[in-house]
Amino acid sequence: MAEPLIFDDPAAFRRLRRQALWTVVLAAAGFVGGLVLLAAARRQAPSDLWVAGLLCLLWGSLTVWAALRLYRLQHQIWRLHLSETTLTGYDYSRHAWTLDWAHVYRLELTDQDLRVETVDGQQLIIPCWHADFSELGHALLDYAERFGCPLYLKGRPFETIDLRTLLSLPPDVSVPADSSRQPSR
Repeated sequence: MAEPLIFDDPAAFRRLRRQALWTVVLAAAGFVGGLVLLAAARRQAPSDLWVAGLLCLLWGSLTVWAALRLYRLQHQIWRLHLSETTLTGYDYSRHAWTLDWAHVYRLELTDQDLRVETVDGQQLIIPCWHADFSELGHALLDYAERFGCPLYLKGRPFETIDLRTLLSLPPDVSVPADSSRQPSR
């Protein structure tokens, strides 16, 4: 069995931790600011009831925003171990997420990241600013091909994408897909 490939980016780890910290700080500041505003409107006059209602809406929105942001950050990884049977990614809290290659449903490349998705909805997200993004992406593609895992590009199966249209190429530039369309000489 081959040695596992390890892709490690401490700068991505620091960036993800900083994003998580700022999410918590902004949420806490919003809650404290709301408490200060609520204390200022403590007379409970009928005209102040709208302040309490507005605060409830703002706190609810802030809670949903912070929870969703932390959930998304939790799936972005800074370290990835690739082996013949599994791939393990580490999030900003150094929690290890292990996926079995047999359960990987697809690889999706977007403008922001590369996602490894499983049949049961789990996913590992490699952000495009990861230091080893290109090398890591090639290694993931090699493993995906080996296990028959389909590749998607911005939500579309790779086989259905026309490179000429995707890259806005003029007709005089040849692409690999053109060679199968041209008659042999």
